[in-house]
Amino acid sequence: MLKVVDIYKTYKKGKQIINALQGLSFEVNENESFAIIGPNGAGKTTTIKIILSLIYPDKGKVFIFDKDTVDYTTRRYIGFAPEIPYYPLHMTAIELLKIFLNIYNLKLNKEKIEEYFELVKLKDFMNTPLSNYSKGMLQRFSILQAIIIQPKLLILDELTSGLDPIGQFEIIEIVKKLKGKTTILFTSHNLSEVEQICDRLVIINRGRAIFYGSILELKQKFSFNKYILKYKEGNQIKEIELDNLENINISFNELIELKRKELSMYEIFFELITKDRN
Repeated sequence: MLKVVDIYKTYKKGKQIINALQGLSFEVNENESFAIIGPNGAGKTTTIKIILSLIYPDKGKVFIFDKDTVDYTTRRYIGFAPEIPYYPLHMTAIELLKIFLNIYNLKLNKEKIEEYFELVKLKDFMNTPLSNYSKGMLQRFSILQAIIIQPKLLILDELTSGLDPIGQFEIIEIVKKLKGKTTILFTSHNLSEVEQICDRLVIINRGRAIFYGSILELKQKFSFNKYILKYKEGNQIKEIELDNLENINISFNELIELKRKELSMYEIFFELITKDRN
């Protein structure tokens, strides 16, 4: 559905040249939920901007349904909810939404529009000026304006950033309801959120993919070398964590339990980025 093929992008900052992307490639299947994660400065925002054709790569191409994204007709496939939405706050939600629908030449009846407002829990605030919306409400409206055009690709950029736990939960629950109904591409620093929502992901650092696959593949690949060893020493039960099973100086009589440690997403992410930097 979406193909990112060997894209490169450099920026100039004074005399310094910044290699934002260095041969990044990945594919997103139709109707799957796919995450792009990485530390600050890894190239996530640059990748999203290139997919949206807000900027262009120095080299490489991006395709949606085999159409190069430089083809303006691909815009019709995409709904985008930015990390920090900017709207004319004097307008009501329904007034602004009707403008979006007119831009896309879409006609939806009142009942259908109310269904979308209900989905994002804003039905009681349709006629409320956006200036009276909280940050969480604005984020939910951002999803609404992105999905009401019925996109084939929904891009969500750091959508729970800056929200309290309740706001984060509400956004995650909305995205879960959209899973399987459209293709979702999102960026996030919240790795528990990634684990709940995504089918597959790409982890990027310094403009390169350092992992590309499913959550299960990620955990299988990077949790295999961590072990928890429980043993008896005198009258005490002790537990240690090991990176490998070589040179263990414990007899079978002392050994109580040996098991693999399943690393959390945060631990795996930290290990990957640290090893890549070294």
